[in-house]
Amino acid sequence: MNSDGAAGSDRAIIERVRRGDINAFADLLTRYRAWVFAIVLKHVPPERAGELAHDIFVEAYKALPSYRGKADFRHWLAGIAVRQCFTFWRRSSRQPVCCVRNDLSNETQTWLDLAGQMESQELFDRQTSRQAAHELLAYALDRLSAEDRTLVTLLHLEERPVREIARLMAWSAINVKVRAYRARRQMRRIIEKLLKHEEEPRHETQ
Repeated sequence: MNSDGAAGSDRAIIERVRRGDINAFADLLTRYRAWVFAIVLKHVPPERAGELAHDIFVEAYKALPSYRGKADFRHWLAGIAVRQCFTFWRRSSRQPVCCVRNDLSNETQTWLDLAGQMESQELFDRQTSRQAAHELLAYALDRLSAEDRTLVTLLHLEERPVREIARLMAWSAINVKVRAYRARRQMRRIIEKLLKHEEEPRHETQ
C-alpha cells in the first residue's frame, strides 16, 4: 500500500480528512476493508465479523487525530483491529454451562474417554484426531480472558512475532511473553480438568 505523501497515498488521504474532507475517509475504508475483515475473521465468529469490521473503522476515524505517522497507517489500523477483537470478547456475555462435555462432539468425547485411560503419552498422541484437537483448542480458548484469547491466537495460531504482538496490543514485549506463558499454563490446566471430567466454566467478563 502507498503510505507516503503522494496524491492518493494513505497520508495524503488522512490530511484531507483532517482538513475537513470527511468523505475522503471512504477511500481508506475501500482500500483496507477486505484486509481488516480478514483480521477479524481470525478472531471472532464469522457472523459477527462484518459488524466488528465496521466498528473498527469507526474507532479508526475517531482516533485519526492521534495518528502521527510513525508507523504505516496499515499497521496502526491493525493495532486498532486486534484491540477491538479482544474488546469484543470482553463485552460478550457468556453463560456458564451445566455440563461442559455437551459443548463437544461425540467423536471428541470418545477421544477424551480414551485419553483419560491412557498411561502412554505416545499412545495418547497417536489417538489424537484433528477434529478433537480443534475442538479442545476452541474449548480452552473460550475459557481464557479476552486479552489472553487474542494473544494465544496471534502468537500460536497466526505465528506472529512477539514484537509485532506487543505493538498490536500496546503491551511491552516482556508482558507478551509473561502473559503467553501464563495463558499456555492455564490452557493446559483446562484440558487436564476436561480429561478428568471436571467442569471448567467459561471466563466471566468484568
